[in-house]
Amino acid sequence: MGLRGKFIGGLLITALVWSAVLIAAWLSARSAVDDVLAQNERTLRDTARVAMEERAAQLATFLRDALTNPVYYFDLLAMREVLRSALDQPDVAYVLVYDERGRVIHDGSGDIPKFGQVMDDTLAAAVVASAESRVQWDGKLLDASTPMQIGELRLGGVRVGMSTERMEAAVAKDTGQALGSLRANLESPARVLVVGLLALLGSIVLLGWWIARGLVQPIRELSLRAEEIEQGHYGAAASSTRRDELGDLMRAFGRMSEGVRRHHADIRQLAYQDSLTGLPNRLSFREQLENAIASNGQRGLALLFIDLDDFKRINDTLGHDIGDHVLTEFATRFYRALPPDGVIPTITLARLGGDEFVALIEGPEAAARAETAAQALLHQLKSPFDVGGKSLLVGASIGVTVYPDDAQSSKLLLKHGDLAMYQAKQQGKSCYRFFAGHLTLLAEERLMLEHELREAIEKAQLSIAYQPIYVLKTGEIVGAEALLRWQHPQRGAIPPSLFVPVAEATGLIDALGDFVLRRACRDAAAWQASAPGRCVAVNVSGRQIQREGLETRVAAALAESGLEPSLLHLELTESSLMHDEAQAFAVLAELRKSGARVWLDDFGTGFSGLSHLRRARVDGVKIDRSFIADILNDPEDLALASAIIAMATSLGMEVIGEGVESAAQYTLLKSLGCQMAQGFWMSKAVSSDELMRKGAVAVP
Repeated sequence: MGLRGKFIGGLLITALVWSAVLIAAWLSARSAVDDVLAQNERTLRDTARVAMEERAAQLATFLRDALTNPVYYFDLLAMREVLRSALDQPDVAYVLVYDERGRVIHDGSGDIPKFGQVMDDTLAAAVVASAESRVQWDGKLLDASTPMQIGELRLGGVRVGMSTERMEAAVAKDTGQALGSLRANLESPARVLVVGLLALLGSIVLLGWWIARGLVQPIRELSLRAEEIEQGHYGAAASSTRRDELGDLMRAFGRMSEGVRRHHADIRQLAYQDSLTGLPNRLSFREQLENAIASNGQRGLALLFIDLDDFKRINDTLGHDIGDHVLTEFATRFYRALPPDGVIPTITLARLGGDEFVALIEGPEAAARAETAAQALLHQLKSPFDVGGKSLLVGASIGVTVYPDDAQSSKLLLKHGDLAMYQAKQQGKSCYRFFAGHLTLLAEERLMLEHELREAIEKAQLSIAYQPIYVLKTGEIVGAEALLRWQHPQRGAIPPSLFVPVAEATGLIDALGDFVLRRACRDAAAWQASAPGRCVAVNVSGRQIQREGLETRVAAALAESGLEPSLLHLELTESSLMHDEAQAFAVLAELRKSGARVWLDDFGTGFSGLSHLRRARVDGVKIDRSFIADILNDPEDLALASAIIAMATSLGMEVIGEGVESAAQYTLLKSLGCQMAQGFWMSKAVSSDELMRKGAVAVP
């Protein structure tokens, strides 16, 4: 064989060998691409799933922190406000707040159709039984839950359900086009082979170099980028100037990486930023506070715990849009109030939720700077807010707590700030108070009293006593006021002045009010057999007026007992009418339509007694005991009592004097034209049976 034959033969053998090599390389490349495609798809799905689980857990934790106080106080409106923002997110399928037994408290809707129902879905049992946060998957639904508790008291928890459809669609959209183009190109191996053989005839070495550099290297680069994304390095995007399918794939992969990065940033922003004010939220602030404690050491920090005064009244009367505007304006006012010239160099304001804000002050002399900031803020709030053409005065109660003097952890620092703020509320609002150690004891005592009051309701430790009401002219008993009594098995008798405020703050006043109403109607119905026409007076709190269905509960108590409606007298204080006068007056009108009589109790102590007396259309008034106590010696008390009696009588109303302690007071009230009276001089509060045995008093 000549050289030509050998060359041709060698060329053919070389071509065959390199063809085999090319085919093997093509098969290897396709396998590598398939592996990369599969790995990329798994990575994207795992990343999206982890991100979704983190987001759901963070959202559940955020909602738990924001809802702890509303759930504790059973404030359904506040719960709805918090849940509404979560439900606005497109991939949130549901949000449920449940109690310790797994019964639904709120779902973010207006009517809460499942209120009180036990959660019965496939994931509910594990949620209720768990004492820790957990994330569960059920088909195409992610459920994140976290328990809610205050100290050792478990209140229940919150669940967030998120649909995975959006995540699946995003992954499919980002990968489908790019991966499809490469796969379509590799579906034509013959064309690749022909091109490769032609290239081999031209330059086998060049072809090998092209394969190594032009195909394998980009695939390896994509694989490395996929691994980096899997590790959370979203900014490591692949890029290429190539104009072929691999270039399209690399550019599509880069866009996909950027989309994942933006999605992660959006999740983080949602988890760490308040959507209304743009301020850091509770979760973000807790992290900042913990970092500040860790970095500051013993240099000191101060915390301002801020709660807007009577903010709920703004929302209820003017609407949530106005309320949102006030919250946004408050954030602006806060920084505007800070003193110039760097007096407070490092300060961070965050919104915890609702109308609660907190400010962190770092640096030396933090306590003094916190006091300066509190004073400046209160001064700034003296100027009215101009919102929607309305001029509103918005006050704030501020609690100040200092690290490390008052607490050594972020949790305790926030708790003590809350206690100090509550003390400011108790002392008149629109002021600031520093935390003091005794506040913790008061809070613990209040929590214990609340727990024992719940037990008292369940174990029937409550009873009703009746203080007789006398006709001044004749000394005859015309009726009696129902007074709630609590006989504690260990503490003995606990006065209403101690447990009633706790009941009002925790929502237990509703159960107490219903108990007194039903029992008083039943006892008064029994009186009619021996004392026909004897009425019973029942006190109604402001919360009962605000709660829907008071008219229905009164009608039910009357129907259950068989008591004539006119013999039920409902006593309301002036302060109970001031929260929402329009609603209160509408409720009063409905109560009077039912036949029950309505009285204004403690009259004269409110801010607008004359206005209420003119507009409320009540049947009578009770002169507060503070005017009766010194009526014999104080000309002003005598003048006020005389004016109240004359004013009420001129409007066709009856008058009862409270707290009559002597025969002289009895005689004086009778001479002023007062029709009835009650007090220890005639009788203390007695049981229903004792009341039936009492007769008239001797008229002085």
